[in-house]
Amino acid sequence: MPSVTVRDVLRLALPLGTMTAAGIAGVGRQVTWVATLRATLPAFAELRGGEIALLSVEAAQALDSRLSLAVLVRRLAEAPVPVAGIVALGSITAEDVAAAEEARLPLLQLPASADLREVEREITRLITDYEAQFDRRGAQLYDLLTQRSLSGHGLPGLLDTLAERTGQSVACYSPNGELRTQRSKGSARIALQALRPSGKGEANLLNQQIWVEPIGPSDYPTGYLALAGSDLDVWDREAAMRGASALALEFAKEQAVQAAEDRLRGDFLSNILAGPPSDMAAAIQRGQELGYSLALPHMAVLFNLDDGSPHVLSRIASSVQSELSRRGINAPISRRDNSILTMIPISGSSRPRDLVEQLRERLAVDYPEIAVAIGGQVGALSEWRRTLEDAEQALILGRQLFGTAHVLAFSDLGVYRLLVRLRETPELWTFYRETLSKLVDYDTRQRADLMKTLEAYFSHLGNLRATSESLHVHRNTLLYRIERIKEISGMDLDNSEEHFALWLALRAHRVLSTLDET
Repeated sequence: MPSVTVRDVLRLALPLGTMTAAGIAGVGRQVTWVATLRATLPAFAELRGGEIALLSVEAAQALDSRLSLAVLVRRLAEAPVPVAGIVALGSITAEDVAAAEEARLPLLQLPASADLREVEREITRLITDYEAQFDRRGAQLYDLLTQRSLSGHGLPGLLDTLAERTGQSVACYSPNGELRTQRSKGSARIALQALRPSGKGEANLLNQQIWVEPIGPSDYPTGYLALAGSDLDVWDREAAMRGASALALEFAKEQAVQAAEDRLRGDFLSNILAGPPSDMAAAIQRGQELGYSLALPHMAVLFNLDDGSPHVLSRIASSVQSELSRRGINAPISRRDNSILTMIPISGSSRPRDLVEQLRERLAVDYPEIAVAIGGQVGALSEWRRTLEDAEQALILGRQLFGTAHVLAFSDLGVYRLLVRLRETPELWTFYRETLSKLVDYDTRQRADLMKTLEAYFSHLGNLRATSESLHVHRNTLLYRIERIKEISGMDLDNSEEHFALWLALRAHRVLSTLDET
């Protein structure tokens, strides 16, 4: 059977609200039994050493008016084999604390509502059947946490309870490892701030031992709970496990509320994007009720993750919502296929692109393949559809042109902005067929590189040396390919009009190829 210490008694037997009044340095002392105050003098008899002394300050005074708690502390500390600690019910004075500190004797103060008989039974259970009391205490902790959750104490209240029942620092994190809230002090506080958990297990930071438990399903956790201290033990891990289970319920409550709010926000956004409302005044009033600043210009932002599961997209939406809320921005958010859409309000002094870039960088830590695109700024609700279309085109075409390492903006597309508007017109298709389609067909049939060569030629402004070096081919090979381009396309690169037409057709080719992606 494991040995029991004063620290074990404090955490596994004494009621919630018990305080360590003094002698914290001695909480590692081994406890052999529990000794209670007698009804007659001597107050404690037949002590063999190592007992935890349990008493009522009022009862001791009634037994002998000279028998203050400070006197009892000194006598119990000076015994041939001293007790392990004292658990007291009642008022504790500065003199009592000083006596306990001098004797290095743990002095624990029970809450006023404590029942001494029940406390004695709990300590006895712990000493005689440690495993059973350990399990019982774990179940009690879980019940207490769930009751506090149902009573509306929220996440801070649950962390307060865990910190009190373990004596350790505790912290809670979002699914991406970002700190949500903590109850900690000293170096543990700094360690928990620096921690970015991603799974269950032990970590060590700043001489702090840290244990992390996932909250919710282990494959898709809704967050993480961490305990930190100089020396964690099996009860700390048990408390973390029980705490994570209770926090899963609290998070489920939060998610249910958030889901209801998201539906309202998403419905509002979807209705606006479906077309101009018949009653614009009612739509504006509805948006204002949801807290949106509709008088400000807005900008569409798309967060896209190809093949993102519904769960992953929900986590991305939650992260975006949290980041915006942290900055005091209230914006409607909606899920669309593999993307999350939000309409961000733009004040006169804000730099919206910088904000979106910061959001992209935060999300890219957990989702390296995420692509983020923005549309242009629009002033009225009736124009929201246009900024969304801009963002969609920036996402599709910008990803091909620039990759996903930065925010993709419709304003950066240059001439492609014009071509995107024309891509479904017969005039653009006719122009494309007359200039470039034969070259594209030839490359496809012959598996040639003439299109690649033409692209490199234009990229280097017709400089033959730079073009050949970029393609890693001999100058004569490049000249041969250019002649073949002229022959097959029927266009003369030495003619300025036809040179420009081929350059424009090459960009039209990129735009027309995106029709399959929309």
